This record gives sequence, structure tokens and C-alpha cells, in this order.
Amino acid sequence: MHLYQLQQGIRSMRMLMLMLVTMLPIVALANSAETRTESIDAATKNTAELVQTQRKPWLVSYNQDAITLYKREHKDGLVEIRVHADVKTTFSGFLHLFEDTKHVSKWLHNVDSTKVLSQISMNENIVYTTFAAPWPALDRDMVTYSRYYQQGKRLVLEIRDASEYLAKQSGFIRITQVKSRWELTKLEDGQVFIMYTAFADPGGALPDWLVNQLAIDGAIETFKGLKREIQHYQHLSHPNIVD
Repeated sequence: MHLYQLQQGIRSMRMLMLMLVTMLPIVALANSAETRTESIDAATKNTAELVQTQRKPWLVSYNQDAITLYKREHKDGLVEIRVHADVKTTFSGFLHLFEDTKHVSKWLHNVDSTKVLSQISMNENIVYTTFAAPWPALDRDMVTYSRYYQQGKRLVLEIRDASEYLAKQSGFIRITQVKSRWELTKLEDGQVFIMYTAFADPGGALPDWLVNQLAIDGAIETFKGLKREIQHYQHLSHPNIVD
């Protein structure tokens, strides 16, 4: 392989992993038509995974611009990401940003298409998302379940893998083990404290060290884009939210 091709390949892998981490938010607002039994089984599995990782310490990887990013060892050589950030927004503005799938490219990288497969309830969805991966990586896709709920001054958005809802599609590598949680708490002067935790396995044969580093970079870019674009949604109210 020529040096130029090698450099292009490394650059493409970086773009792919930035895409992987930044796509988690959008998938949040769209996912799963599973039975109650399956939901209980999934919750039990997620609880077991949480217990497994609780013993691992969170390590600070980034602390600038009111954004603090932590990482910790998860499993199989990959890391879990947590971000703390202060953002000026209403809860309604936050949800409208996520639900505006036509403009996600302004703050999320390499999203090719997003399709709601099922509207389970007013606050639950299943979504299918595809990503156009640059050479030499293969395109990725993802199926996720999400739900949000408000408890007074607190808004929670939970996302998890729903790959069982749709068979693997030809030409795509399925992203699996998706698990993400956004927890927003109202502060003073219109500020909101956001705690975001995420993990996903991009599949394929990318080395763990590259996946982990680019997951960190991608999460940082996600929050920079969120803080920049969310201001455009502050005039909107949401039918399911009390601001």
C-alpha cells in the first residue's frame, strides 16, 4: 500500500469513529416495539453491565469550555464516555434539537439517513439510522429504542440497542451494544446541567485504541455542536414538556 493510501485510510477511520460517537444522541429519540418481558430482560442485562463497570474509576480526559469529559474501562478493551456540561437551554429546546432530523448534519457527523420505524408512544420510538463511512471502512447502521420523561426540574432521555427489531441489512455493519443516557437538571438563569453517558460497539475490525481515542474526540465535537445549534430552538415549546 502506498503511503498516500495509508494516510487516507487512517483519516477515514477517524471520520468513521467521530460519526459513531456523535450519532448516539439522534438515535436517542427513536426506538423499540418490544414486549414488556423483553424490556425487563434488557433492563436486567443493563443493570448487570452497570454493576460490572461501577468498580472502574472515571478519568478526566478533557476539561474546557464548560465541557468535562470522563472515560472509564467498560469491557472488551473499549471505554465508556461520560460528559458533564452547562448549557443554556429549555427542556423543550433540547428535545426539538434532537427531533429535528432534517438538520442533524449541522452538529452530527456523517449521518446518511434516519427513519422512524415505529412510534410506540408519545415519548418512545424506534429508529433506523445509516451512516456513509469513508473508504476503506464499510457503511454502518443502527437500530435503537429511546424514551424520555420529565420529573420536575429533571429531564431524562434513555437510548439502547434495538437491533432485534430489524434484521441485518445487506451492505452495512450493524453497530451494537448501544447504550446512552442524557440527564438534564435545571440550574439558575436558564442554564441546564447535562450529564451524558454513552457506550457502543462499532463492529468491524478497528483497533480498540483507535476506537477509544476517537470516541473521546467525537463526544467533544458533539457537545460543541450541540451548544452552538441548540440556541436556534429556544423559542419553541414542546407538547410533552413543562418548561
